[in-house]
Amino acid sequence: MYTDAQKRSHIFDLQTFLRRIQQAEGSAAPLVPDGIWDAKTAAAVREYQQQNCLPVTGIADQRTWNAIYATYAALIAADALPMQTAFFPPESDAVLKPGAKSPTVYVLQLMLGETAPHYNRIAAVPLTGEYDADTQSAVRHAQKIFQLPETGITDRATWQALTGLHNALFQRTPLGWQINGELRLENEK
Repeated sequence: MYTDAQKRSHIFDLQTFLRRIQQAEGSAAPLVPDGIWDAKTAAAVREYQQQNCLPVTGIADQRTWNAIYATYAALIAADALPMQTAFFPPESDAVLKPGAKSPTVYVLQLMLGETAPHYNRIAAVPLTGEYDADTQSAVRHAQKIFQLPETGITDRATWQALTGLHNALFQRTPLGWQINGELRLENEK
């Protein structure tokens, strides 16, 4: 049996999804989720349907619901900050160097790309997962900025400098957990 509480919860979720979509589109008055199906909610559904080549009914049928949720999920994924990076790659045997090909090189290239807009001497590198000449050149420039030996090889010091900058740029801190509403870091006892 579909209860009123379940119905309100689903309407609230739909309104939340639509609000985020409206915000992304620059709507001056996005929906305020309240769990009540009203004319504003139906209008928002119709507007979404019209913009996305769906039958314009103002009803959130399964097809409309799935489309709205997919748009919302993509927006939320785009909103997410990059994960904090702190580990030194275990498969690297102390360095990443030209010729290496691995997911860790891909992470290195991502960090270099995130750093590039903040320093005019670091060029974004293609995300290939291969430690190529572009990656080596970007690492050299980063090492110069960090005042490290300009080898073009990613050793532990270079990795830590890049991850420190990456974490600072995105204001990432270690993940925490709560005890009685008080935030504690994982390494605190």
